[in-house]
Amino acid sequence: MSIKTVEDVKSKTYSLTAPWIFKEEELSREVSEGDVVVKPVLASVCHADLRYFTGKRRKEALQKKLPMALFHEGVGVIVKSNHPDRKVGERVVIVPNIPEYLVEGTTKEECCSSCKRGLADNYCEQGVFMGSGYDGIGQEHVVIPSECAVLIPEEVPEEIAVLAELSTVSLHAIERTAASLDDSQVAVFGDGPVGYLTAVMLHYVFHVPKDRLRVFGAVREKLEQFTFAETHLVQEYDFKSAEPVHLAIECAGGPFSESASNQAIDLLARGGDLVLMGVTEERVPINTRDLLEKGLSLHGSSRSSVPDYQRVIEAMRQRDCREAFKKLLPNNHVIVKGVNDLNEVMKQTAEHKAWKKTIISFEW
Repeated sequence: MSIKTVEDVKSKTYSLTAPWIFKEEELSREVSEGDVVVKPVLASVCHADLRYFTGKRRKEALQKKLPMALFHEGVGVIVKSNHPDRKVGERVVIVPNIPEYLVEGTTKEECCSSCKRGLADNYCEQGVFMGSGYDGIGQEHVVIPSECAVLIPEEVPEEIAVLAELSTVSLHAIERTAASLDDSQVAVFGDGPVGYLTAVMLHYVFHVPKDRLRVFGAVREKLEQFTFAETHLVQEYDFKSAEPVHLAIECAGGPFSESASNQAIDLLARGGDLVLMGVTEERVPINTRDLLEKGLSLHGSSRSSVPDYQRVIEAMRQRDCREAFKKLLPNNHVIVKGVNDLNEVMKQTAEHKAWKKTIISFEW
């Protein structure tokens, strides 16, 4: 069974046609039964967006995926709904991961082998991901299945909700090893936004107390933001002689993936779990001898799916959790009215990488 197209909608789209170059286009989007049309209000810039914009993805990836609208972290307002559970005017978080069975209007049991095995939607083999080979949130009208529009509660500001996507990635990674959290020592490697939100999820959603949560980083000023965890500079810490942890989550990525992963292996207790979240374009050599000798379990985790968003949004209703999220927010949003504005904000973000997130406010 395929979904019937009901109508088309025009969408002003900021397409990245080549590194450093955006082009404004008006594209036609099909709106099918069960879809909603969302007008983006805010988007948060991810390192993945910057890798496309600056041309730091592999050449073959750029050739395959461009031109493309960027951004997969965003919130908006429903301006058209073809589903009774979603109403015009509702504020929603946009879920960028869309499994094939929602695109095609079938069931999970009729989808790919991963879906048939019951894996989460973010592991669908034929799914699409906005801002990665599929047009992202940098457009006036985003058309998505209603299931991928998660309602924002009244008490949650949009500037907090826009951090949901990155938070769900952390939550999904933790959930895979949640059984090992009871009375266990946990370590997070990375003092950037991914590391921070992973620590927020551990403390405020999984209730890991400060005395069992260690965060490792390289910049003291960044670590000072992790007030709900014990923090240590990696350059001053003796990983091999310290009290071991039972779960370590690597959030460093890039050139620091190797050192963070191997420090985690040094620190982990026998039978412990290592979760890899940091993205790098290069292969990373790790200490397999100790990994094998300790009987460690290695988990890869990427992206998230709708249930993760629902859980994060529920956590955002807590005042103390919202206060923790606020630390990542800039003093002001950057207003984008056209491609010149967008080019400028992306250049500034690429050249002056800050700890806080860059938040774009669209004026269509």
